[in-house]
Amino acid sequence: MKRPVSRGVVGQIARSDLKGAKRSSKPTDLSIRDGELAVALLRGELALRYQPIVDLRSGDCRRVEALLRWRHPRLGLLEPGDFLPFASELIEQIGVWVVRAAAAQWTEWRGLGSGLGIGINVSAPELARIDALMEALAPFGSGVVTFELSPQAFATPAARPAAMRLAAAGARIALDGVGIADAPGRTFAAQLDELKISRAVVRRATEDPRALAEMRSLVELARDYRLSSVAVGIEDRAARDLALSLGCDLAQGYFVSRPLVPDRLGPWRKWAAGVALTGSLTLTTFAGLGKAAASGGGQQTPTLTKGVLQTACSIDLPSVESRSGIGLECVRGDRADLYVEESIAPAVRDALAAAIERDMATVEEDLGHSFASRPAVYAFASRTSFAFGLQTVFGVRGPDAGLLAAANGGITLPRQGAIVINLQNVPNDKDFAIVRHELTHALVHEIVGVNASLPAWFDEGLATQIERNGGATVSARGSAVALGILSEGKTSLADLDQQTDWAQRNAALDGQAYSVAAEAVRLLEQRVTHDGLIRMLDAIGGGTTFGAAYLAEAGETVADFTHAFPSRLAAESQARIVQTPRPDGVLWTLAGFMPDSVVTVAIDGTGYHLEYEVRTDKYGMHQGSFGGTAPKGEYTIRASRSGTTATTTIRT
Repeated sequence: MKRPVSRGVVGQIARSDLKGAKRSSKPTDLSIRDGELAVALLRGELALRYQPIVDLRSGDCRRVEALLRWRHPRLGLLEPGDFLPFASELIEQIGVWVVRAAAAQWTEWRGLGSGLGIGINVSAPELARIDALMEALAPFGSGVVTFELSPQAFATPAARPAAMRLAAAGARIALDGVGIADAPGRTFAAQLDELKISRAVVRRATEDPRALAEMRSLVELARDYRLSSVAVGIEDRAARDLALSLGCDLAQGYFVSRPLVPDRLGPWRKWAAGVALTGSLTLTTFAGLGKAAASGGGQQTPTLTKGVLQTACSIDLPSVESRSGIGLECVRGDRADLYVEESIAPAVRDALAAAIERDMATVEEDLGHSFASRPAVYAFASRTSFAFGLQTVFGVRGPDAGLLAAANGGITLPRQGAIVINLQNVPNDKDFAIVRHELTHALVHEIVGVNASLPAWFDEGLATQIERNGGATVSARGSAVALGILSEGKTSLADLDQQTDWAQRNAALDGQAYSVAAEAVRLLEQRVTHDGLIRMLDAIGGGTTFGAAYLAEAGETVADFTHAFPSRLAAESQARIVQTPRPDGVLWTLAGFMPDSVVTVAIDGTGYHLEYEVRTDKYGMHQGSFGGTAPKGEYTIRASRSGTTATTTIRT
């Protein structure tokens, strides 16, 4: 039997977004009649308003929070606190409606070229029945939706498994309304992307020393856990200035903007955000010369990014801090200079420095060349500081910097001799494989020259191949993902040719353009050999075009290769099982099976037999592990479905 949600729970989720958290003065209890809300759902009387959430430093709008309204035929526009306490039987339906309506609006905005994210509040009852939300989430791209959960909602038994499913589907997870008593521990924080600081704390912090200390602690906690921090309830300039001085990333409140109808958001973004937060419509700190030939783009090269001394960290660190407000610390390695944001933990800083030294040797060996100059690697702790650093230190335009911050773990700026890392976008990259990726870009552009033109798919695909470092499981998934995208007609190598379009093309493919590009480079290398690929780079460095270099090695044109790429990749897509050894056994992966199909898996060894069924994902893959509890020895894994069979032998 479906139990109604208690009024206490409903009251918690009917949070007001009014200025100063004041409640609406519209009549409620006696005016709303039984059954009216159910009829409102059917008649389309519910609506969403969108309140901007902006970058405190740049003023750019990062996302909007979808806020529910009821256009009541008698009572006018009602806010959630006016009607949700009477909606206990309809909470799930309303929640799904909100997600679907937000998805429809986001799709419309995307068609107009907007890359805004959307925040949506989720209640404990909705988390208890997550399947409907998962279905409604499908239209959104990865990283677009931020589901905001209160600490009370997260405390329910269903919350954390549900949050993990939402995150796996591409959503971000924010803990909303956080006071110091709600501060998460490190294990809990690993499931989060963001802390939204309680409006009560923010409102009091300008006058109450205790609230100020709480707010400072929460901002520092978010930074330590590599989470974004949002100050909710920014109602005046004093609150904005305080949040900025504490290092908070984002702001939401009436000083930024009241909730807006969809067609007012565009004009507001164009004119209001920069004025409200920075006092100007553009954020320009100094003039640049030339053009940045970056993997992610940028239109200006600053006049000073590195000094001339090769024997010490030579960037003018005080100057950078005065321009950007970001403190950088220099770590001089044997072969490279690392500039890290001061808030980055020493252990992370040291691991990053070690990864740079290690991966320089790996990349040099793979490409058959040594670095002619010392790479300079800049590491920023958050998307906000990454974007702001790109603008103020390297002269990248604001819109480009924002797009790169949202989607990239790092970029390479060959003309400046700089690699810029966004640590918030690679929180699980303990090996710092992103360093290998960007060092590959840096060395490739040293070899071919900064003025050489490479197809974006080749440039990014080669870096991705070396980043993966021969991992069989990752390569198998990349191959399956690429084949699925190409088979559905979502892209082609021709679509991924231009460097200037790469970031947007990749975002439209939910970050999977890298898999397509890596598979293209893998097949290209099969045709020309690894030595032939290096000869291509040398020829391009000598003034030959990419097309001419490929023709000389492969005996076919680049157009021939791009046209044949999908069919060549499909011809390789045979059912197989790849394996990756682990300390506790073997990670095995099925690939090349029909998507969303049932496959029988049998594992046999001496005195051992196990047989069961699994279902492949949308790419025809399934992953499992073996060896943690079975006796040590040799085993055969056999996977079969409708005449399709794959077999492998593993040793534990």
